[in-house]
Amino acid sequence: MKRLAYINLLLAIWGTVSCSKSFLDKAPQAVLSTATITSDTSTLGMAVNRLYGSLAWREYTLGRQQWSTHELCADDYIPGSDANMNFFQNYSYQADNGYVQQYWDRTYQNIHYCNVVIDNVGTVAKSAPASALLYEAQGKYFRAYYNFDLTNVFGDAPLRDHDPSAAEYNIVKSPHADIIKLVIADLKFASANLPTRQQWGTSNLGRVTKGTAQGLLAKVYLYEQDYTNAKLYADSVINGGEYSLYPNYRNLFSPDQLYSSENMMPGGYIFNSAIWSGRWYNPYLQYQGLPAFANGVIYPSDKLVNSYESGDPRLAATIFTKTDTIMGYNNNKPVAFPANTSYANKKVIWPFTYWNQSNFSFQNVNPMFLRYADIVLIDAEASNELGNTADALKYLEQIRYRARGNMTFTATVAAGMNGGAGILPQITFNSKAQLRLAIWQERRIELALEFNRWFDLVRYNKVATADGSNGTGYTENLLKYVYGRTGFNYARFSHFPIPATYITSSNGVLIQNNNW
Repeated sequence: MKRLAYINLLLAIWGTVSCSKSFLDKAPQAVLSTATITSDTSTLGMAVNRLYGSLAWREYTLGRQQWSTHELCADDYIPGSDANMNFFQNYSYQADNGYVQQYWDRTYQNIHYCNVVIDNVGTVAKSAPASALLYEAQGKYFRAYYNFDLTNVFGDAPLRDHDPSAAEYNIVKSPHADIIKLVIADLKFASANLPTRQQWGTSNLGRVTKGTAQGLLAKVYLYEQDYTNAKLYADSVINGGEYSLYPNYRNLFSPDQLYSSENMMPGGYIFNSAIWSGRWYNPYLQYQGLPAFANGVIYPSDKLVNSYESGDPRLAATIFTKTDTIMGYNNNKPVAFPANTSYANKKVIWPFTYWNQSNFSFQNVNPMFLRYADIVLIDAEASNELGNTADALKYLEQIRYRARGNMTFTATVAAGMNGGAGILPQITFNSKAQLRLAIWQERRIELALEFNRWFDLVRYNKVATADGSNGTGYTENLLKYVYGRTGFNYARFSHFPIPATYITSSNGVLIQNNNW
């Protein structure tokens, strides 16, 4: 089997090219029609591979619909050339917003692909039970992934646990708790039946694994404030030996490292000039605005840049500035920036030799959907909430140790780094509130620009007050009073409205979310 990055490329092309008039004539994605699929092993195997292609940047994740629902309401990005992004930054978007509807459509489309696999494994199981079990486990993992993301965006939403018949197109929404129950059940099934990374073997690099399912379970439980189970599954990943921190933070994001030891859910794509032509540029790169295109949609914010500790090497690994150069491009001179920013996302900026056809937006891509560092920080946070300070400090230090270049703080002092002051002092807080804020800050820096910040802020508001002590209101205080975003109201904007067109077309069956 080819590695999954190549499969993803071909399936991304298939999925995009198929968006013809016949696709547009289908029922809306919240009421998807049943796909025609034969139930033989090879065809169902292709449908499983299609799930990996569903991560493609043109179908789901890495375009404007993702930034609008996952980042722009937070504080790590600012809008660029697309004025519509301002609606999210200042909380003036409405239920008819096209980007929110696009996210809804594509997410339900991908849940549909998962249900096609899950609904058809029964017939395959008669002749190939082992293959059927693997297909079902992968189908349920991806269904859990998309449903978890969906409920983080909307809260309550229609729950699709099978591919609907025509009579089931128009259904009421389910509460968040019911969606999470299905997510957890799917992930437990996947965890029990998926091979480890080592068991899959080199030819199957890119497949989701037992550890992937356990890691996402840890994240789900953390979001639900079930810290006992969050730590249980994070411990399982850490002790399972499938994944580890990649030693070089900057190179972790290189297109050369699609299957690094840290990447638990590879989503990389490889440019192929024989297939890609015309407007087959990569929006994930183009929208970030450098340097071949000057119409970037989003840029890193001053607030993010100013939140790094002095001397933290992750700043230079993450943030590209006006004085930086790209090796081999423009005679190694600084790159022209749009007028409204001084920064770009360096995690997608690589030497000119990486630019296919000398085009920035034709680079290979290595986005992160779930990585081991996230799991280590989940364990640190859950440990702290459970009163296990020793584990919390241990796992927090693992992240900072790697960030220093695999050095202790004492070693950075001895090496004269940061003017002899050293970098990233080891955290030694005993206070749960102080340590909570330190872990949250580490999440912001370590996972910067990777579609985690907004969901983190939403859940933080339910955990702590502004000073990190037990209570509520952290995010409300940060956005409304510290940053001065007076239009923010947590009860209204912590989740997005169900797209108005589906409310209208449901004839009263689908009810809008509260406060909208």
